[in-house]
Amino acid sequence: MEEFLVIFACLNSTGCSETSHHYYSTHPQVQEAVKRGERIAKKYIGPVIIETVGPTLLFVAGGTGHVRLHSNISLKINQDGAILGFVKEF
Repeated sequence: MEEFLVIFACLNSTGCSETSHHYYSTHPQVQEAVKRGERIAKKYIGPVIIETVGPTLLFVAGGTGHVRLHSNISLKINQDGAILGFVKEF
């Protein structure tokens, strides 16, 4: 039932990010599947390609790409421009 609500929200373009984020955060098996997929992709493709080429292709396709430049510094690029961000967690 929950999966249907996420699909319905995304097909109607109303609340897709909120419902999918909530579904992801409340289902540990989905989180583990995503992490497993990321590990497999990094193993076969390589982390450099995934972290630089992937966001660049997403930007070219019209989306928003996030490129990590350093452990605390990232670059967010979209069709409107680029934002350089700094995050420090304590």
